[in-house]
Amino acid sequence: AVVTGASAGIGAAIVKALAGKGVKVVGLARRKEKIDELTKSLGKKGCNVYAMKADVSKEEDILSSFECIKKKIGPISILINNAGFKRNTNLTDGNTTLWRETFDTNVMGLCIATREAIKNMRECKI
Repeated sequence: AVVTGASAGIGAAIVKALAGKGVKVVGLARRKEKIDELTKSLGKKGCNVYAMKADVSKEEDILSSFECIKKKIGPISILINNAGFKRNTNLTDGNTTLWRETFDTNVMGLCIATREAIKNMRECKI
């Protein structure tokens, strides 16, 4: 399984739940130190968890992560698009930069990660 936004909150809880059921999990997160902490603690419990630094608002981070997963870890059978956030802005007088940041993570990141996971699944006949 690949989980985006895996370093804290719901993402970390998903990683723990999947790993606790014996699923091999790759956690993608912007904050490498946080996801490293999580994988280390789960590794001590015998879980099979990998940490990767990736900012899902950046296509190159997503592409390199999925390529690394393909080459070093194996096929992807589950993708959890958890990364996302809310900016304190609105439609009538909102800040365009904040809209773009939100869109790049919450929409484009989700779409790119999904595309790459589906490619991997099809290649691996999953």
